[in-house]
Amino acid sequence: MKSALSAIVLLTGCGSIADDYKPVRTQDGSTVYSITSLYDGGEGARGQAIEWLDINARNLCLSEYVLLSEETVPIMNRLGEVISSRLIWEIECMEQSAAPPS
Repeated sequence: MKSALSAIVLLTGCGSIADDYKPVRTQDGSTVYSITSLYDGGEGARGQAIEWLDINARNLCLSEYVLLSEETVPIMNRLGEVISSRLIWEIECMEQSAAPPS
């Protein structure tokens, strides 16, 4: 079952990983994560990668987040052709408020 799910993710052209979920602490004490999603050149693949990153960011932070940077890195084969791309987000988790919103 797990291999079938992996095949589905690969066929859709999207995959997402947070870099071992190890945050970087900035000088002001903020928590910054780098998360990555792979996508191919298929129609809507980049949009799907953005959706995956948004879901992963919300799950990782358990709150809202701020997108600090976005970078697209092409992945090429031996012939120099782009076969897929890596979308990299740096996010900062927002502090959860102590009191629930009214």
